[in-house]
Amino acid sequence: MSFSKVRVFISMVLCIVLFTLIPCENVIAADRVFPHDDNLVIVIDPGHGGTDTGTQGGRIQERFMNLITAQALASRLSMYEGVTVYMTRSDNDTTMSLTDRAKYAQSVDADFVFSIHYNACYAHDRFGIEVYTSRVAPYNAYGYQFGNLLMQKFESRYGIFPRGVKTRKGLRTEGDYYTIISANIYREIPAVIIEHCFADGTVDAVHTASDDQFRSYGETDADAIAEYFGLKSSILGIDFTGASDNLISADPANFNDATYEDRTAPDSVNVSVVSVDPTTNTITVRIEATEADGMMMFYTLSTDGGWTWEESEVWPGADTYNGTFDSSFELTLSFEAGDRPDIVIKGFNRYDAYTKSNQITFIDRFNSQDSPLYREA
Repeated sequence: MSFSKVRVFISMVLCIVLFTLIPCENVIAADRVFPHDDNLVIVIDPGHGGTDTGTQGGRIQERFMNLITAQALASRLSMYEGVTVYMTRSDNDTTMSLTDRAKYAQSVDADFVFSIHYNACYAHDRFGIEVYTSRVAPYNAYGYQFGNLLMQKFESRYGIFPRGVKTRKGLRTEGDYYTIISANIYREIPAVIIEHCFADGTVDAVHTASDDQFRSYGETDADAIAEYFGLKSSILGIDFTGASDNLISADPANFNDATYEDRTAPDSVNVSVVSVDPTTNTITVRIEATEADGMMMFYTLSTDGGWTWEESEVWPGADTYNGTFDSSFELTLSFEAGDRPDIVIKGFNRYDAYTKSNQITFIDRFNSQDSPLYREA
């Protein structure tokens, strides 16, 4: 069956579901929750390296991307006053264990570790920036506040979609899954992982096309880090020592619920027909979802009953900073004469768990005269 999908409009209808884990009023000039003196020590960790190449994104391996970004980050951050910057590796031939990276951070008396990465997924269909922080207080709050600040900059400067600040539980413990985080937390050093965007997908391919882009991301990382810590640079003419309008409030004494790892699928996803126009071969459908434990973030559409799926789209109204999404929206699809649509939707949450909708199967084909019959399953 041949078809072409045309988004005539996406109208937000019904109510907006408020995910209460991140109240809207949190996106204000909040207090900085990380305490530090005037001699800040930052360790930049370019992920992978040596025999550990990382993901392959288009023309270049991740180890190269990470180093280019990390070097630009370190160079610009060193222009700020009151900060000393170290890197765990300075070439692409060094193989270094994650624990050894944490030991190095401890050896230079690091105040914070930023691990630089680019993302990938099995289906090669994800996109956006995300930051992983520790599950352990107060480190959880440190990463949560920084990560939201960083995502704001990447969204405004590059249009990269913010996927959220997240945690991941260890396989056999309640601690952290990622060793670069857990090994540093064990040494009482805050650490976060920055996954700048997806190097293996079509949506973010435009953001990973050149070394200049990788360097630009490192410079933005540096500015976010400087703003997070309240630094200034006479060389750059930048002063972040005052209050920041970009800091989200965070509780250093407890686990911040907005970083909760929600691996359960959305509660429900439903698709229904609003109208069929045989003169234009178009169908308008309403898509609805409920997600009590989190928020809807993406959806993907199939018009052949699930045999093939179109590229993922951001769920309308998805707002990572405030945890909100539109509970329903309408989508108008265009087909060719002779097509017999078989429509089904997948709705994904922040952790890429998905629920498949019911199915709208058209019994008749479009003939530009009579409205084709369909059934909902």
